[in-house]
Amino acid sequence: MKVKIHYRITQDRAGIPQDYTGARHFVAVDGQAVEDLAKAQLAADYQVPLTAVEICRVEA
Repeated sequence: MKVKIHYRITQDRAGIPQDYTGARHFVAVDGQAVEDLAKAQLAADYQVPLTAVEICRVEA
């Protein structure tokens, strides 16, 4: 099942505050928290700390 994750990035990789919002589709796997998976993937893609990614909303 695909879900749409709305997220917010609060700082860049240098730690400078920023306010970027976006949305991306992720494939939800049974028995796994899609929010944790999405947060880790977004942090890796944007090269920011895990704490800089906030999940705002999950749509099915």
